[in-house]
Amino acid sequence: MIICIDLGSNTLRACLMNESLEVIKRYEKIVGSARNLSPKGLADDAMERIKSGLKEIKNEFDFGKFRHKAVATEAFRLADNAKAFFDDILVEFGIKFTIISGQLEAKLTKLGVQNRADKLGIDITNALLIDLGGASTEIGFKDDFKSFKFGIVKFCEECLGGDLSSFKNYDDFENMAIKKTKEAREFISKFKFNTILLTSGVPTSVAALKLGLTYSSYDAKLVNGLVINEADMDATIELIKTDPNIDELTGASRAGLVLGGIWLLKSMLDSSKPWIVIDDGLREGIAVGAKINLI
Repeated sequence: MIICIDLGSNTLRACLMNESLEVIKRYEKIVGSARNLSPKGLADDAMERIKSGLKEIKNEFDFGKFRHKAVATEAFRLADNAKAFFDDILVEFGIKFTIISGQLEAKLTKLGVQNRADKLGIDITNALLIDLGGASTEIGFKDDFKSFKFGIVKFCEECLGGDLSSFKNYDDFENMAIKKTKEAREFISKFKFNTILLTSGVPTSVAALKLGLTYSSYDAKLVNGLVINEADMDATIELIKTDPNIDELTGASRAGLVLGGIWLLKSMLDSSKPWIVIDDGLREGIAVGAKINLI
C-alpha cells in the first residue's frame, strides 16, 4: 500500500491506496497555496495552511507502516522559495516532496482518471481530459498532453484584485475566461473526441450540487462517473449568486473560486459531447505511476 499526496495550487489531497489501486482512505483540505503568490514566492499564510494540513495528514495516515509519494504542482513550480519550504517540510514532517512538471502532472492525472474509469466500466479511449487546477490547467487526449498557465486561483485573483469575497459583484467572468483560455481552445480543436472527462474541484462541486450534496456530505463514490451538462453549471452559478448559505454547499470561501472555474470550463467545453466527472485524478495517479515506475 502507498500514501499518495498531491499538493496543488489550491487543494491538499492525500489517499491510501492498495495494490489493486483502490482507495482505502481519503483526505482533502483547501490550503490556497497560490493565494497571494508573489515574486518572492509562497505567501507566509499559505505556507502555514499547508503545514496545518500536513500535520493532519501525519495524524490520519501511518507513515511508519506505509511508504509515501508526495508531489507539488504549478504554484511550487513558480515559487522561488518552494525548495527551501520543502526542505523545512522534510525536516518537520518527514515528507519528501517532488515538484513535478506540468507534462508529468497531466500524465499522472490521466492515469488516475483511467484507473477509475476502468473500474466504473467507462470507455475513455476517445475522451478529452481537462484538469482545471488552482494555478494551471492540464489537458490531454490519448498521449498528447499540455499544461496551460491558468487556474481558478490565479484567474479569480486577476479578475477581482485578490478580493475573492467580491465575486457576487463581478459580471465579466465570461469575457475574461474566453480571453484566458484562447490557447487551450486552440489545442483542444486539434482533437476528435467523443467524450469530455472533467476532474478537479470545480466539476466535482457542480456534480455534488446536482446530487443535492453539501461540502460536508460530499461522497466521491456518488460523484465518480456522473454526467453533467451546461444546465448544471448554470444552475450552480445561480445558486452561488443567490443562496445566502452557499459556503455550506461549496465549502468556506470556495464559492467565488467555483464560480470563476465554471466560467473557465464553459469557455472550453463542447456542449454537444457528454461531460463525465471523475473525482480521481493526480492524487490517485501517483499510485498508478509508482506501480509502473513513472514516478
